Amino acid sequence: MLTAAACIREETSPSDGHLYICVSSLPFMENGAPATKSINNGFLTTFEEGDKIGVTGVDKNGNVIDICNNVRFTFHSSEIKDGVIWSSFLNDRGYGFVEKVAGAKYFAYYPYDEKWDGKNLDYIIENFTVNVDQSTKASFEASDLMTPDEAIVPENGKLLFRMKHKMTTISLFYNNEYNPDGNPLYPIKLFSGTIPEELTIEHTYRSKISQSKFEHRRRYLVNPRTTPSVKLIGCLEEKSTRYFSSTLENLQEGYLYSVSFEGEPLVPYTDGVDLELDKVEFVDRFGNTVTLGHTVIWSKYNLGESLGESYPFAPLSGDRGTQKGSRDPYARGDYYSWGATFTQYDNGISGYHGYGYNNYFDTEYHLAPLGGTIKETEYDVAHAKWWRGKWRLPTENEFRAMYAGCTFEKVDQYQESQNRYLGKPGSSRTFYVYKVTSKQNPEKFIYMSSSGYLDGTFEAERDSEGNITSSGDNKLNQGLVSPLVAYYMTSSASPTILRCVSYAYFNEKEQQIKIDGSRYTGMLVRPVYSPNEYSE
Repeated sequence: MLTAAACIREETSPSDGHLYICVSSLPFMENGAPATKSINNGFLTTFEEGDKIGVTGVDKNGNVIDICNNVRFTFHSSEIKDGVIWSSFLNDRGYGFVEKVAGAKYFAYYPYDEKWDGKNLDYIIENFTVNVDQSTKASFEASDLMTPDEAIVPENGKLLFRMKHKMTTISLFYNNEYNPDGNPLYPIKLFSGTIPEELTIEHTYRSKISQSKFEHRRRYLVNPRTTPSVKLIGCLEEKSTRYFSSTLENLQEGYLYSVSFEGEPLVPYTDGVDLELDKVEFVDRFGNTVTLGHTVIWSKYNLGESLGESYPFAPLSGDRGTQKGSRDPYARGDYYSWGATFTQYDNGISGYHGYGYNNYFDTEYHLAPLGGTIKETEYDVAHAKWWRGKWRLPTENEFRAMYAGCTFEKVDQYQESQNRYLGKPGSSRTFYVYKVTSKQNPEKFIYMSSSGYLDGTFEAERDSEGNITSSGDNKLNQGLVSPLVAYYMTSSASPTILRCVSYAYFNEKEQQIKIDGSRYTGMLVRPVYSPNEYSE
């Protein structure tokens, strides 16, 4: 849960008879999924200029107090204070407060509607309805009810409302080819029998990311009190029509349920190995002994060694891999930042600047907050960009199952230059190759290269005096770090550090899941797929 920063009062002089309004809005924390509002900072909900909330006071019997009845406040973005707390709501008279009444409690809600005059919080939540057609920004946001969990007691002359989403978001993402305007080359259709019946592709909302382009994700809000389950029946019209049916049960408020429609895979599923880990017991991040319960097929090679992922400079003789991907199981492959779908070419020489502390696209680290995931979303590089189909990033738990159910053996080492990044002969690095073998079935194994991690560059960046420069985040820009240890990205965000992610860290002697990997650093990707994870 986000912690509240100190609130800033409006310039209006304080009075004993006034309570100042401070509001924060929380994202979908549990699933680490995008917030419902169309205007958001990455995956964190924010308010925008002109957004309106209602504030109501109730007495000890829950009756609405006349002078605090559905008072409308409007947000002014120029007054944002302290990141996650907004104290810039002004009522229709231009004041940032409501009347203080002895013994009263107060609640706020979004979006404002005059029909809730005289209504208490429970009534609003129970009687709120979403729009049938949510395809426009206005109709979508009008369906996004946010309230605190309960009416609150004033504290130190202030009312701090932590607004939570009361609706459920259904997110639809199609990982295949798109036209320039953001429409899929092969469309999705929903048929009769879909629940709710109002949920059609035409009724879903897509946020505009430029004048002529829309985001790929489609969203639709449902009220879990009246729609406890959603069923999707439809087809994908690709080279041959494929039909689907998927049911989401026991929907919960404040959750986003991501439904990913896989297109035709760019890499065949035969390029994977089942290490037979579905029933292997392991200890999860909460200390519970669990099993995966689903099959995981691990690719035989890393992202960056498959078709389509060409890089600008051909490798030198003796380097692993080829310029356009070799399917070499020993080869290291390429480095990716968390949530980025392009690889980390180095130092701008190739025309592409690798992500670093100062130019990472998710600069506020709001892409899937604490404990969240980018699994099977448009930010999952294996699923959405290069391999598609059912291929995706592995989860933290899938690596934990690998650690518990496999042996790790160093079987080779090799030298590799940085020619594919720098475009010229430069220093080389030594990498190890580990054979990862299933304990359940020793005939099943894959090879995984060591890698280290990189901070936007391969070679250390130095100032005019030869000193390594600072990359920010209390780190030095040392280039590639620890190449003899494997660093593999997971789809799981760190449970405790907003700017970090969980990653697999291992060699032949030690295998760990760490939760302190900065999101902008480059790590390797080993794609997986789960053929039976969502079977009904």
